[in-house]
Amino acid sequence: MLSDKAINELLDYKSPNPILSVYLNTDKTPDAYKLTLRSMLKGIEMPSDEEVMTRYIEYEFPREGRSLALFSCEAEDYFRAYPLSVPVHSRVHIGNNPYVRPLANILDAYGAYGVVLVDQQGARLFYFHMGQLIEQEGVLGEEVHKVRGVQSSRNMVKRNLKESAEFAIRFFGEKKVRRILIGGTEENVAQFQNKLPKTWQSLIVGTLSLGMTANQQEILDEAIKVGAAAEAKREAGLVRQMITAVAKHSDGVLGLRDTLRAAHEGRIQTLLVDENYHAPGYKCEGCEHLSAEKLDSCPFCGENFVEIPDAVELALRQVMLSGGVVEIIRDNPEMEKAEIGGLLRY
Repeated sequence: MLSDKAINELLDYKSPNPILSVYLNTDKTPDAYKLTLRSMLKGIEMPSDEEVMTRYIEYEFPREGRSLALFSCEAEDYFRAYPLSVPVHSRVHIGNNPYVRPLANILDAYGAYGVVLVDQQGARLFYFHMGQLIEQEGVLGEEVHKVRGVQSSRNMVKRNLKESAEFAIRFFGEKKVRRILIGGTEENVAQFQNKLPKTWQSLIVGTLSLGMTANQQEILDEAIKVGAAAEAKREAGLVRQMITAVAKHSDGVLGLRDTLRAAHEGRIQTLLVDENYHAPGYKCEGCEHLSAEKLDSCPFCGENFVEIPDAVELALRQVMLSGGVVEIIRDNPEMEKAEIGGLLRY
């Protein structure tokens, strides 16, 4: 699995020599995805890097997952290959940094999901990341006996749900989950949710129509489905928040020029980018300040600017390196019109 450490390495790595980045959908027959790779590499004119990638596909690829991310700079003896458990669109990119935008997209859609299935006696907890089950735990309270009386049984259920909630807080806190989904009967879900502090309740993005006996694949499939709908709703809220903040001259920024400047200054907490938006720009050869227009000299260090094919990709990298969050917005008319913007730290 692609770990946070690997992502940070990709963000940090840059080379004076071209880096070949390839994302390959492998959710098909080997002959089909090998043909796709050969077609994408035609005309690239980076024979050493092409050879490294085709050799990996032929002899080293474990054929696991649904897609593959490859990064090669043979001049620097640099090669990385990461099978991914989620599908990506096949694409190729050449630049002086690994092309990380598709990974930001995957992290946004599939990163750090927590699922908890609850009943009156206990809970099953699951941590999914990048489309894979990373860890699961369970907690079992005292068995509920109705023969003891209605009030006694109710008290026992309350204790069990309280213990389950406390266990879930510890489990999800350690994993640093971003979103939580809860499965169970309507009554059990409501009681469990009420046992959580408000900070944890705010992370709940939906409920699952699953019982305690659901298997891992059923849970993952349902979590992705419900989570996608909740994610679209959450993203729409962020877009409206950004547009409102800009209108009020508050903590928001809109448009390529102002967004690039805020990214360079480290002011962006959340970068919002339409999924299909790309734009050329200019990069300072000294401090790497990004600009939508070519300037005579950098306002920060005085060095010259060079043209770059995709300023959005480098802005995304800057925000991630500064500890900000990148939101790749899909199928949102307001974001399609805005193209790029962000919510600011200050």
